[in-house]
Amino acid sequence: MRLFIAEKKGLGEVIALALGNGVNRGGYIECGTDVVTWGSGHLLELVKPESHNPAYEKWNEADLPLKLRPHRYQPIERTAGQFKTVAALIEKASEIVHAGDPDAEGQLLIDEILTYTGTKKPVKRVLINDLNTEKARQALTQLRDNSEFYGLSQSALARSVGDQLFGFNMTRGYTLAARKKGGKDVLSVGRVQTPILGLIVHRYEAFKNHAAAFYYAVSAGFMINGFDLTRCDGGEIPARFSVPDDAPTDDKKRIIDKHYADNIASTTQHQPATVTQAQTEPKTSPAPLPFSLLDLQVHMSREHGLPAEKTLAVTQSLRDNFKAITYNRSDCRYLNNEQFNDAPQTIAAVSAALSGTFPPQVLADLDSNRKNRAFNEGKVGAHTAIIPTGTAPDTAKMSQDERAVYTAIATQYLAQFLPEKTYLAASVSFCAAGNTFTASARKTTGMGWTALLQESDSDAESGDGESEPGKDNGDGLFSVLTALSVNDAGTCKTVTVKAEKTKPLPLYTEATLLRDLQRVAKYVKDPRIKALLVSRDKDTEGENGGIGTPATRAEMLKTLLNRNFYTVEKKKLIPTELGISFIHALPSIATEPDMTALWHEQQQQIEKGKMTCDAFLDELEIFIAEQLQHVDVSAVNVTASDKEKSEKSQFERLNAPCPSCGSSIIVTPKIFRCTQCDFKIWPTIAGKNLTKNQVETIISKGKSAEIKGFTSKAGKPFSAFVVLKDKATGQTAFEFPPRK
Repeated sequence: MRLFIAEKKGLGEVIALALGNGVNRGGYIECGTDVVTWGSGHLLELVKPESHNPAYEKWNEADLPLKLRPHRYQPIERTAGQFKTVAALIEKASEIVHAGDPDAEGQLLIDEILTYTGTKKPVKRVLINDLNTEKARQALTQLRDNSEFYGLSQSALARSVGDQLFGFNMTRGYTLAARKKGGKDVLSVGRVQTPILGLIVHRYEAFKNHAAAFYYAVSAGFMINGFDLTRCDGGEIPARFSVPDDAPTDDKKRIIDKHYADNIASTTQHQPATVTQAQTEPKTSPAPLPFSLLDLQVHMSREHGLPAEKTLAVTQSLRDNFKAITYNRSDCRYLNNEQFNDAPQTIAAVSAALSGTFPPQVLADLDSNRKNRAFNEGKVGAHTAIIPTGTAPDTAKMSQDERAVYTAIATQYLAQFLPEKTYLAASVSFCAAGNTFTASARKTTGMGWTALLQESDSDAESGDGESEPGKDNGDGLFSVLTALSVNDAGTCKTVTVKAEKTKPLPLYTEATLLRDLQRVAKYVKDPRIKALLVSRDKDTEGENGGIGTPATRAEMLKTLLNRNFYTVEKKKLIPTELGISFIHALPSIATEPDMTALWHEQQQQIEKGKMTCDAFLDELEIFIAEQLQHVDVSAVNVTASDKEKSEKSQFERLNAPCPSCGSSIIVTPKIFRCTQCDFKIWPTIAGKNLTKNQVETIISKGKSAEIKGFTSKAGKPFSAFVVLKDKATGQTAFEFPPRK
C-alpha cells in the first residue's frame, strides 16, 4: 500500500481526485492500492518543560536554564483521533508519499510525524502548490526522494525548538526576578511577541515625546490667457511649488526655512508665467485583490472594529460550519485558473446568499469571463486568496459578525469581475521667475469596480496601469487644466506660504500594527539586518521584511493584551506602565526584530547543509545562559499591573458582551460603554433612567421589553420598546407598541 500524507484534508481530497476511484473512509480515502490521509495542520506539538523534568512544573530560578533537549513531541489533544488514524496507516504502508505544503513548515509538519512513529518505510515527496486537480495529477508524476528536503525540514525544526528554548527560559527568568520584587504576573518573552510589544511601546513614546517643528508649503494661483476661471477656487488655478533638490528641506522634502519660502513668494508673485508642461492621460485603476487573512483582518478592524483574533475565529466558523469560504489562513491574494473556471457557480452562490445586498446594476455588470490580475497562478503558493465557495450558505443562520465577514469576502471577490475604474489625469506645470509650480486634477470616466467598493488610499497599489490615490477634483479645475497648452502665457496672481506643524506617526490601531508587522524592516537601522529581513520574505506576496505570520500575529496580540502589556483605548494601542518598563528592561536583541533576521541567516545555512540544527541550538543555549546571567528587572514597574487591573476592575461589567467587538461593557454612573471600541449606551433616555437589566436585554436581544415612564418633548408620558439601532455605536431608537 502506498500512503499519501497531506498537510490538510482539502489537499488530501484533491490528491484522491487526481488518483481516482476514491472511497471515503472517514479519516482517509482509499484509491485502489493507494490511500490518502491528512493532518489538520500540525498533529504533534513539542512537550512542555515538565515532561522533560517533573521538577520543571514548579518555577525555580535554580533550574534555569531549562534543559529541553533532545526535543520530544506529543499528539495534540484536539486532533489525537486523526493522529491515531495516520499512525495506523503508516504501520500498514509499504511506501509513504510526503504531501506537506511546499515550504519549510510544511516539510517539518509531515517529517515530525514520520520521526515520531519511527517508520523506516521509503518516503517520497510530492510538491503541490494549489488545490487544482490537474496540477496535482501532474505533480504525482514527478515524485522525488524525501531525503532531498532534509535540510529544509531541519531549518524549520531549528526555528521551532529554538522558539521553545528562548521563550520558556527568558519568560521564567524575568518572571522569577520580578516576583522577588512583589510582582505576580507572568512576564512573557518571545522571539516575535516581544518585538511586537516593542513596536507598540516605541510608537507610543515617539508620539508622546514628539517635538513639533514647522515646515512651509508654498502654493500659487495663476491666470493664463485671460481665461475666466470662476469655476476654480477664487478664480485662480491652485498649483503647488515644485521643491528643487538644493532647497532646505527635511527628509520628506518639505521646506523648513521660512525665509526661503517667503523669498519664493516675494520673487514670484505678480510675475509673468508660462505653461511649460501640459498633459492629460487616460488611466485605469484595478480592483483591490481578494483578501489574504491579514488583509481581511485589517479590513474588519478598520471598518467594523473587529479584533484580528475574532476575525480569524469567524472565518474558521464560516469554513467549518457553513462551508462558505476557501482556506482561511492564507497569506496569498491571488487565485488559480480552476477558480476562474468556477466563477459562474461562485458568483451565483454569492448572489443567492446575499440577495438584495448589491445594487442590481452592479450585478448586471458582473462578467465571469473577465480575467483580471487576481488570476495569476505564478503568484499562488500553497494556498489561494480567501474567496467564497460555490455553495450558497444560509446567511440567516449566521451571526452578525459571520455575515459581516462573509459579505466583505464576497464583495471583494465580486469586484474582480467588474470593469476597471477609468479616469483622465491632467497635469500642468507653470514657470514664473524661474520657479516651477504644478497643478493636477482627475476626472472619472467609468466607475467600474468602485460602484461596489469604496476606493481608498490603503487599497491603492502602485505600478503601471494601477490605481493612484486621489479623488476627482470637479469638472471646473479639470476643464481649465485640459484647456491649457505648452507656451500659454499669463500671470502668477498670488503666492501663499502656509506654515504647517509636523505631526508624529499616529498611535497604532490593531489594523495599522498588523500592516506594519509585514514590513518591520523599515525600522531596522543596521543595513545588514534589514537586508536579511527583506530577503526572508522575497518569495512571500505582501511581506517585505516582516515578523510573524498572519495566523500567529493575532494570537500574539491577544497574549500581550491578556498579560496587561497594553490596553486599547478608542481603537488605539496604548502600552501600560508594565509594558513600557518591561521593554526598557529587556536587552535590545529581545525587543527588536534582529533575532528573526539572524535566525533566518542560520536557517539558510542549515537548509544548505553548511550548519546543523544541533549546532544552531548549541549556540542558542549558550546565548540564553548568558542572557539569564544579566536579567535586570530593577526598572520594571511590577506593581503597575496590579494597579492597572484594579483601575480596570473598579467598574461593574455587564454579562452581555459588546455586540460590535465582543469585549466587556463596563457600567459607570453616566454611561454603559465598551472597554475596547466606540460602543456606548446612555442610561437616561427621554427622562427615564434605564436599569442595568434593561440595558443588558437591549444589548443581548436587540430590543427591550415594553418600558413605561418615558417623557416626550411636550412633557407627556409614554411607553415604548427600546431597540438597538446600530450595533457599532450603541445608537438606540423607540419602537411603539400597537394601539389597542
